Amino acid sequence: MTTVLNIVLLSLAGLSVLGALYFLAKGLGARSRINRQAYSVGQVEARRTSLLNWVRAGFLFLAALIFLGIFAVRPLLSGREPDVVPTPTLPAAAATLAPDVTPQVTAPATTEAVPQASPTVLPASPTAEAPTAPTVAPAPQTATVSSGVGVWLRGAPSTTGEQLEWLLDGTLVTLLPGQQTADDLLWQQVRTEAGVEGWVARDFLAISEQ
Repeated sequence: MTTVLNIVLLSLAGLSVLGALYFLAKGLGARSRINRQAYSVGQVEARRTSLLNWVRAGFLFLAALIFLGIFAVRPLLSGREPDVVPTPTLPAAAATLAPDVTPQVTAPATTEAVPQASPTVLPASPTAEAPTAPTVAPAPQTATVSSGVGVWLRGAPSTTGEQLEWLLDGTLVTLLPGQQTADDLLWQQVRTEAGVEGWVARDFLAISEQ
């Protein structure tokens, strides 16, 4: 790119010099014709043409100097350009392996007051009452008919009471709470094994021991 620009500048400078020489020659020719003109009008026209060629030649010389000046100054300007320090480029693999460290902000731990549980007073459980032992009814007292031959079970405590059943000697009867005295005898209320209740003289009963 620099070489092409230098060639262009030199070419423009050369063309400008050639153009300036051309117009300079025309200006000199027009000046020589001034003295040969017979009329003043022709002289004025010749002077104007000569002056115009001189001006053109001067502009072209100035342009040639400008192009030459640029050509001469460019190497100095390019020599003063600051050195560009190449920026080191990490290889793709290293850039990929570089850890992405993101600073983590840890929030300060907040100490919350833990409410203390108040002691709960449990109601006293009722004391279990000891089960009452069932009352065992005493076994009814029994007796055995003991008269040698037997005895009548009567409906009333009397020797004239109704005869309900003949109880053989050795018959087992259950003693009931009723007791009465009649006909000079102590009568005991009893119940047979068949469930018949009546009265028997106590003298004819052998009371069983508990």
